[in-house]
This record gives sequence, structure tokens and C-alpha cells, in this order.
Amino acid sequence: MSKGLSKLDVSALVIGAVIGWGSFYLPGNKFLPEAGVINTAIGFLVGGILIYAIQVAYHTMMFRHHEQGGEFSYTLVHLGKKHGFVVGWALSFCYLTLISLNATAVVLVLREILGTVSYGYLYTIAGYPVYLSEIGIGMGIIYFFYWINKRGLVLSMTFQKILILCLVATVVILSIWMFFHGNKQQFYASYVAHYQLDWAAIIRVVAIIPFLFVGFDIVPQVMTDLGFSIKAATKVTLLATMVGVLIYNLLNLMTALAYSPTQAKHLAWASGSAVLTYAGWLGFGALCIALFAAVVGGINGFLIASSRVVSSLALYELLPSRYAQQNRHQVAEQALKFVSLIAALLLFLGREVILYIVDLSSLMAAVTYAYVCFISAKLAKSPVDKRLSQLGVVISFFFIGLLLVPGSPSQLGGISMGILVGWILLGFLYFRVTSNRK
Repeated sequence: MSKGLSKLDVSALVIGAVIGWGSFYLPGNKFLPEAGVINTAIGFLVGGILIYAIQVAYHTMMFRHHEQGGEFSYTLVHLGKKHGFVVGWALSFCYLTLISLNATAVVLVLREILGTVSYGYLYTIAGYPVYLSEIGIGMGIIYFFYWINKRGLVLSMTFQKILILCLVATVVILSIWMFFHGNKQQFYASYVAHYQLDWAAIIRVVAIIPFLFVGFDIVPQVMTDLGFSIKAATKVTLLATMVGVLIYNLLNLMTALAYSPTQAKHLAWASGSAVLTYAGWLGFGALCIALFAAVVGGINGFLIASSRVVSSLALYELLPSRYAQQNRHQVAEQALKFVSLIAALLLFLGREVILYIVDLSSLMAAVTYAYVCFISAKLAKSPVDKRLSQLGVVISFFFIGLLLVPGSPSQLGGISMGILVGWILLGFLYFRVTSNRK
């Protein structure tokens, strides 16, 4: 690639990773019933500020480290192979599992549009029935983006830009429509007239920020393909993250302009019902397209990121060397194939089990943030960047505490903790075996 990725490419990549299925369903399931409109917005503002401190550390990393592998190689170079492996192992889990989760979400989008798409019942896992047709749909979408990506990043990013521009434009237009046609009297009575600042509600929103914002850190994985300066890349990443915050809040506002917290809580898809009521089937169809764009944009973004992590692990001899070999389009095709295959196989576990697994992605991301912030705090030249990177370490451990400390609003469940122990043991054994061979 001679020109490299543009600023729009990077923006589309970050927004596609940050905005997913949850942004369309959480307004009715969580945000409005638990925090309303204003407290949710404050929660996102607080979360955005916390993420900003971590982004400063990433800014230092991108300035001081230009090798393939992003956070993984940054840690390996400065703290050694063991710590580098921990970060690579965590990142590969984090990104890879989100591909499978988004693939199952494609089925849920099709259900909203077509009704039932579930045929060929196979079995039930964790109370969730698994159907052959749903696995086939998920595998089909994963294979499609594997096929796109093995032909080069330019083609992949062309699709990504189309998807994300469609997503952002649709949400903005529908939000404007809802503002003029929604039930503003009910909105005022439900969310403004008796508003109280509720820090407990705000903390509940902040508690899920690590999960919602997994993906803002995706840029280091394509750093070697950037067609503009690192300084500009940092600004673009920050701007794209802010757009993600805006999209979450617009979808929440859109839903609030139709329903009270109690009404929203009892609807299967409150945002969809709101648009269907006030914008008709045309608006509802547009929202479904935006939801589809968000979901498949996430698949594409995390497929790129996870294959880059795998190829980097191979480049540093922590995986077989074949995963680092590039095809004529400068794509590590074997790494891409490996990631796509694992993501496809995970579909056989069903969406509920995948959700248990994905719950860990926030933890894996927070561990990675802690490493990057710790190293950047040592390397940063500016006193402000050094202090913010140090703050980033504290914030990362705060996020880790929210997931692990008993009684925390986002504490991991027993099943997720069991999967965590299994993944740690598997990584430990793999590292020991590969180290002994050398």
C-alpha cells in the first residue's frame, strides 16, 4: 500500500469497534431504567475522561514505538517476552471473541427484520438453543470478511467506511426526526422535571465503559499502515471515540423521546419500537440497517485487529512462523484464516456461552491498558503526559477492580471467572512448552 490508511479509514475502524449491538439495545435494557438520560450522559462523560488518560499513554506508545504488534510488541521490547506474551494472549482473546459475539448479533438483527431465522435445532447450552441456520449465518458473515480482508486492507477499509458512514448518518437523521416528532412532554416529565444527580447510577454506567469502549485501542494494530502522522492519528482516535460517545447518547435520547424508563424496560427493543412508532416502517428499516452496519463493522474491525496480533506473536516467535507470512496483498493470510476459523468454531457454543466469554474482554483490555500506561509513564517526555500515563495505570486497575472485586456493579460471574482461570492456565502451559522447545 503506497498511500496508507487515511484519517477517515482510521475513524471508521475505531467507530466500528466501539459501536456495536449494545448501543442499540442498552437504552431500553439498562441506561433509561437505571440512570435516565442526564445521568447516563454524565456517566459517559466521566468514562470518556478516564479513557482519555489511557489514550495519552497510547499516544506516547505510538510516538516511541513503530514496530508491528502495537501494545504486544511495545510491552515485549520494554518489559521482556513474558510480559509481552501476557499482553498478546490477552489481546488475542479480547478481539477474537468479539468477532464471534458480533456474528451472533447478525442473527438477532435478521430476526428483527425477517422474524424467525432459526432452523435445524441442534442442542441447548446454558439455556440458549443453538440452530444450524444461525451457525451458518454467522459463519457466512465471518467468511465474507475473511475473503475481503485477505485481498488487502484497502478493500476492507472501503467496506468499513461505507458501513460506518451509513451508521452515523442514519442515527443522526433519526435523532433529529425524533427530536421534532417525539413525545417531548413525556420526556420532560420523565427525565428532566424531577431530575436528581445520582452518583450510584453514574458509576453503574462508568462500570461498563471498559466493555463498551473495547476497540478504541485498535489503531496501534494498523500503525505501520498509517498514511499520516502519529500526532494526527492520536487526534483522530480521540475524535472517533467522542463520536462513539455521541452515538450512544443519541440512541439513548431517541428512545427517551418515546418512552418513560418503566415503559422502555418492558420492551424487547425500546429504540426500535420508538422509531417504528414515530418514524414508521421506513425509519425502522433505516435503524435496522444502521444496527447491521454497526455489527458487521465490528466484525471487520476486530478481524483486522486480532489477525494483526496473531501475526505479531508469530513474528516474535511466540506462534509458528507461518502466521507471520504475508500474501501478495501484504496480508498475513494464515493468521487471518486461523482467527476466522476459531471465531467460526466458537459459534457452536451458542450466544449465551459466548457472552460469558466476552465478559472477559473488558478485563483483558484493562490489563493491556495497565501495561501500556505503566511503560508510557516511564518513557513520556512531557510532565503532563507522564502524569496522565500514571493516572492511566490507576484507572486501569480501577476498571480491573470493577470486574473482579466482589459486590462491584460489573463483577464477573462464576462461569466467566472459570473461563478466565482456564485461559490463564492454557496460556501458562503454552508459554512453558514453547519456551522449553527453544
